[in-house]
Amino acid sequence: MNNPVKELIKILPKKQLKDVLNQEICDIDIEFMGFIGIYKNLSQIIPQHFTIIDLGCAYNPQCFYFQRHKSYIAVDIDNTIKFKSKNCIIYEEGIEKFIQNEIQKYDLDETFVICSYVPLKDEINKLIRETFPNLFVFYPSNKKMMRILFK
Repeated sequence: MNNPVKELIKILPKKQLKDVLNQEICDIDIEFMGFIGIYKNLSQIIPQHFTIIDLGCAYNPQCFYFQRHKSYIAVDIDNTIKFKSKNCIIYEEGIEKFIQNEIQKYDLDETFVICSYVPLKDEINKLIRETFPNLFVFYPSNKKMMRILFK
């Protein structure tokens, strides 16, 4: 079985990898990287003519799985240094603000939204589910579940 983390590290630009990992605060660890396999699998089944919107992209290394897609929109409230592929646009704002201000730019029938490991308030969760017809949400309920999924 291939290791998705090692596979991803091979395709990340070395300068970006150095910049992200050497910033003052960087909390990438194996738990953070555990979701990478999910993104890799999604990149293989979502049509390439779709725009991908990643709500809560964190450091955004997963954008490199979607380089052949129309575009990759990374949304995260943190202003950390993030990975960025050529087709990636980064919005450093909250999910609610992004939906209010930017969503009209996208054809939602050809947009796929990923929201992985993002703890959501009920009203934002409802807004996301009502706004996007093509949506993948994944949030393990606790550390025990994460150990089961990513051992």
